[in-house]
Amino acid sequence: MNQITYVLPEKIAAKNGDIENVGSLLKPKAVQIGLGESDVATIKGPARIVFDFGRELCGGIRILAHYITNGKPIGIRFGESLSEAITPLGVKNATNDHSPRDFSACLPQLSSLRFGETGFRFVCLDFNEGEYRIKSVLAESETEYHEIKGSFECSDPLVNEIYSVARRTLLLCLQKDMIWDGIKRDRLVWIGDLHPETLGLLYTVGGIKNIENCLDFAAAETLPSDWMNGLTAYSFWWIVVLYDYYRFTGKNDVVEKHAEYLEKLAEHTNSLIGEDGSTNFPSDFLDWPTSGSKDAAEGVAALCKIACERAAVLLRLAGKDFSAAQRAAAKLSARRRIPLSAKQAIAMRYLAFGDAPETVKTLLTAGGAKGLSTFMSYYILSAVKRTSGTKDALEIMKEYYGGMLEKGATTFWEDFDVNWIAESGRIDELPEEGQKDIHGDYGKFCYTGFRHSLCHGWSCGPIEFLAESVLGISVSDADCKKITVSPDLGNLKYAKGKFPTPYGIVEISHTADEKGAIHTSIVAPEGPEISVVGCDAEIRRI
Repeated sequence: MNQITYVLPEKIAAKNGDIENVGSLLKPKAVQIGLGESDVATIKGPARIVFDFGRELCGGIRILAHYITNGKPIGIRFGESLSEAITPLGVKNATNDHSPRDFSACLPQLSSLRFGETGFRFVCLDFNEGEYRIKSVLAESETEYHEIKGSFECSDPLVNEIYSVARRTLLLCLQKDMIWDGIKRDRLVWIGDLHPETLGLLYTVGGIKNIENCLDFAAAETLPSDWMNGLTAYSFWWIVVLYDYYRFTGKNDVVEKHAEYLEKLAEHTNSLIGEDGSTNFPSDFLDWPTSGSKDAAEGVAALCKIACERAAVLLRLAGKDFSAAQRAAAKLSARRRIPLSAKQAIAMRYLAFGDAPETVKTLLTAGGAKGLSTFMSYYILSAVKRTSGTKDALEIMKEYYGGMLEKGATTFWEDFDVNWIAESGRIDELPEEGQKDIHGDYGKFCYTGFRHSLCHGWSCGPIEFLAESVLGISVSDADCKKITVSPDLGNLKYAKGKFPTPYGIVEISHTADEKGAIHTSIVAPEGPEISVVGCDAEIRRI
């Protein structure tokens, strides 16, 4: 269940008009209005106050109003950036989609009322007429409580910050026992987008019920002959999510519950694949930056092969007919390879088919972080690690995600392009003359301008990338019964972390000596079989 925490504004980001004692709104006070309030801000309209709560939050605000004279409805506008908070609806694609974030509200005297249900960092209050005595304006931050069992830490402070922000982004998107894509916009279960989130959760809090709820929800609203969320690839991602959930938790009952659906989905998918690996899918959406390109179709075909191989494993486990899944994967292996330019598709095809590593290395490392997308970052970074090594992958991750941090991000975004960096300002500042607004002036497709979400769960890829590629964790059997640890520190001096399993927490620590040799220490519960590759290791059972 969601829990609510009150958050004071960190500062007044902007104000104008006749306002006295505005600093009182930054002080902690009882969250109760009284008759004799003395430490209040007095506001005579027209006036405006913009609050900065310091970090992205999910929820709304509570306004504690003392006495009001000749008051009129006030304007309330939430923003994930400072510029969004002061921009009216319709300008630069500012919207109220999915949850109102720009509206007028009646503010009675002697009241303590909650307003809004969205994702935000900034709030703009417009007082039109009258005189208002305001005791407090607090954010009500809504989060689900889940014990954080997994962790990552290394010798590079920027990598640590990227991990921390990715984890915070992911956890904010756990709402109402589901996993949302975003907390301002896309407060929905987009099942395809959930695979990075699922892996991030499995490495952070374990196999929580939210994952299973989303699997159930997506299957319940979609026939096997249709496509989840209206996108072919998203039914394939559903299979991959189900597979990884089983791989980490060993919950046979979840597989059995969906076995009949999975069998029909595999048969339907197989019917759309030719003997030469050609596909007749109704959509070829891989991610937004590749939308409508030939590369996207190749990426979806690669994803389909991965999904069909995993579907065959699950169907065999459930005692169902897995021949259609196997046949689909075999036919896709015969697919003609065409040259690709999009890193997302290159990475997916490499992960599915094992394209020539040297070619993949050249294509994926060209231009550094150019060509990445937040959704596909885990897959691209994983392919870079396998073909070029952890050092290159870490540098690309730091350039990409560090670029968002440089622009004031406290959560990671729906999309980001490193080409936006040079000419733009920060999200917690208004653009200077000649600068682009990194929120209002960029974005594409459905997320142009202020519709762009600045807290999107699918951007959490660094969590699983660091767990698998740096700590070297690989789960090779259901229920985490077999775990392989094969570290690659790149140019890091040390890396350590915790990994939740059904048996308990596995603690892993790697240290590189002056010659680059890695020394590993593992503390693990009884149960999982643990093997270590590429370093000397001490394993202690507890």
